[in-house]
Amino acid sequence: MITLVDIKKSINDVLKGTGYKVYGNEVKEGFTRPCFFAQLIPISSDILKKDTSENFLMAEIIYFSKDKTDLENLKMYDVLKKSFIPTLQVNNRKFLVRNFRSDTIDDTENDTDNIYSIRFDLNFYDEIIDNTPEAELMQNLSLKL
Repeated sequence: MITLVDIKKSINDVLKGTGYKVYGNEVKEGFTRPCFFAQLIPISSDILKKDTSENFLMAEIIYFSKDKTDLENLKMYDVLKKSFIPTLQVNNRKFLVRNFRSDTIDDTENDTDNIYSIRFDLNFYDEIIDNTPEAELMQNLSLKL
């Protein structure tokens, strides 16, 4: 069974391959550029069969470039696209990366200008493990007719 922690760890491992620091989302200030923040957003999980679920997730990577330039952002887009597409390795499985896209966040009032957001979707099937305890089997049945 694949967990969200497994997926997040795999994403962070890919990001660490760039040589830049990956911070946890609880860090709000004091980080050093260039760096990444990553989060997973579960979209849905549906039961397909008794023992199988279909899961949809969106991954978002926030990139803080060193000099806050569009050129740095575009270069990082290409680096990450090559690193994540076509698949993300999670444990012994590979998940198809879909809908790879980006956006720039500008909020000059809060000094958060030219932050780059890269998103992609993951869709995967996983095993449902039934943890229901086994019921005791009936021993004798008495019927009065």
